[in-house]
This record gives sequence, C-alpha cells and structure tokens, in this order.
Amino acid sequence: MREDEGKRLEQQKAVPDEKERWTLKRFWKEWREVILILAAVFVVFKFVIQIAWVPSGSMETTLPTKSVLLGWQLSYLVSDPVPERGDVVTFRSDELGKVLVKRVIGLPGDEISFRDGYVYINGQQLEESYLPAQGVTESDNTFKVPEGCVFFLGDNRTGSFDSRFWNDPYISIHKILAKPFVVISVGSGQSWQGIRLVG
Repeated sequence: MREDEGKRLEQQKAVPDEKERWTLKRFWKEWREVILILAAVFVVFKFVIQIAWVPSGSMETTLPTKSVLLGWQLSYLVSDPVPERGDVVTFRSDELGKVLVKRVIGLPGDEISFRDGYVYINGQQLEESYLPAQGVTESDNTFKVPEGCVFFLGDNRTGSFDSRFWNDPYISIHKILAKPFVVISVGSGQSWQGIRLVG
C-alpha cells in the first residue's frame, strides 16, 4: 500500500516537470523566429554596423548637421587597418571624451603643412574636390604624423575643431571605430535632405 502511494507521489511530482518542459517547447516554437531575429539584429548593430549621430556642422556639406550615419565597423573590430587618405571615419577622442567623425588627411610618416589656404602633404598640394570651399584651410603649424596614427580635418574648414587645434593632433589607428557608407539627412533646415553614400 505504501509502495503504491509512493509511486503515485512520484508520478504527481513528474507531471509538473513534463508540463514545464512542454511549456518551454511551446514557447520556443511560437517565439523562435522573433528571438532569432532579435539576436541577429543585436549582432549586426553590435559588431557589423555602427549608427552614429552628427551633432555639429564640422563636416558640412558632406555630412549635414543633425544627420545619421551608418558605418561598417567589423573590420575595425577584428583588426586595425590603416585607412586611406580621404576616408571619412568615426573614432573615439580621448581628449574630448566622445566619438567624432572627420576625414583622414595625414597618414603615418606624413608631414602636413598649410599655405595660402591649401593643405600640403610632404610638400605636395593635396587635391580636395570634396570640400565645399577651396583655399580656406588655415594653420600656422606643420605636423609630422607618428607611426600608428592619423591626422584628421573636417570638411567645413572654417568651422571644424580638428587636428589643427587639439592638444594632441594625432589619433591612434586603434581608436578608429567605423567607416560610414550612408548618411541620412531628413530634418528641416539642413544643407540638404535625403540619403547619400559617403565618399
């Protein structure tokens, strides 16, 4: 008699476990797609694509004030590739304590100088067709870019706080976060509205 009661008690204990397992299976079956999609979105925006906000006009008119950037960041997470001159990238400034977006002008070993409103790289004038205005880049200093670092300027040369003015004008390649590929500008009062590729 006691053995029968013991078996009944064991069966009763087993029922909630089976019901619980059935509930988890049902939950997974019903919500599997949503969970997988959310996980994929998390991975994409954590490791592949960066979303960045442009709060100022230092990159006008390439990147309008209050526009949104989408950038590739995977290559900068898994390695530290040296960007090409002219690339627009986002990076972390320890001096300013925030993420910035600027254009790469000086590469490791370059000597950057300025004359008559133009940029000179190792004595050669730099062609900058992307600028909204020519002949307005001013600085009295000459800069020698150290190994492992780059030198940045904003496209809005008369309104950009960039390497010309920082206490430490050189940013380590390790601080580069992403290379924007799309800029979205939809607000009123911006220099242009729409979606463009970042060149």
